[in-house]
This record gives sequence, C-alpha cells and structure tokens, in this order.
Amino acid sequence: MSNEPEVALPEVALRPEDFIEPRREFRGRIVRIEWGCADPKSPYYNEWVFPPEAPEDIRERQVVRQSYAVRVEIMPIDKPWQNIYEWYGISQYKLSKLHYLIQQLVRLKVPYEWEGNTPAERLTNFTKSLLGTEYKWIEHTDLPTIGGRTIKRLLLPVEYYGKYDIETERITI
Repeated sequence: MSNEPEVALPEVALRPEDFIEPRREFRGRIVRIEWGCADPKSPYYNEWVFPPEAPEDIRERQVVRQSYAVRVEIMPIDKPWQNIYEWYGISQYKLSKLHYLIQQLVRLKVPYEWEGNTPAERLTNFTKSLLGTEYKWIEHTDLPTIGGRTIKRLLLPVEYYGKYDIETERITI
C-alpha cells in the first residue's frame, strides 16, 4: 500500500439498473422574465414568450388554445452554460407548471408581488418582482399533472439566494 492520499473517483454505474436519469442542477439568476399570449391578435401578444422559431404546428396549437405563459431566462452562475429558458403556462389549476413554481416560491419564502387591479397588472407585477432573483435550480422529471399525465421536464428553484440588480428596461409587455 502506498501512503499517497486516496483520489476520489466519480460515481459510476456498472449495471443497467444502476444508471439514473440525467438532471440539470445549477445556481442561476433570473435575468429576463415576461408573460404574454401566443395569439398575435391579442393585446397581450408577446413574441419573446412565444418565439416565431418554434415549429409551426406548435405555434398554431398555441394560438388556437389562446395560450398564455410566463417565460423565464436564467443565467447560470456556477456553470459555463448558455442562458437557459423555462416556460410556465398561466393557470389557476393545481399540478400545473405555474402551480409548482408558486409552491416553491412560497416554500422558499421568496418575496414576490402578486397584487394589482387586473390580471394583467398582477402578472406584470409578479414578473417584475422576480427579475434578479437567484436560486439553486433543479430539473424535475415526470411530475404529476392534470388528467393523469406527467410534466416531462420542469426547472424549479430549490434554494433562494436573494435578489440582485438587473436592467429593467428589457421588461416589455
């Protein structure tokens, strides 16, 4: 035996049943967050939230369904990754993506704004209040949702690190 210190080896799976699903985990800051509708005829249409480079069939379905969503741009702090995007469909139902996000914000005691006279004001105040907040994010898979289906992949905050100054002129509705 050598007196040299033991070198830590990475975790390794050597049997098929020991392999696990990869999952994204990182520290990141919200650097842009907006909400909007997919329908170009809507006064709340937002091309950044529903980008035109999405496949045409998906865009058409979103317009027909009058889809609304909150889109978040997250800048990784501890990884050399490009910015990451997540969409949370606007909903009032439990087990929706937005429900999971709000549940985590409340659990982490993140101060966020939710007041306003109209739904548009409440959504705008909500998104503005989260700009610059920093979290440890984890990619969750196969979360239960409405109708017995599952949400295949969803980034959710699991630790809150505070709020940092971010340019506000990029927020446009």
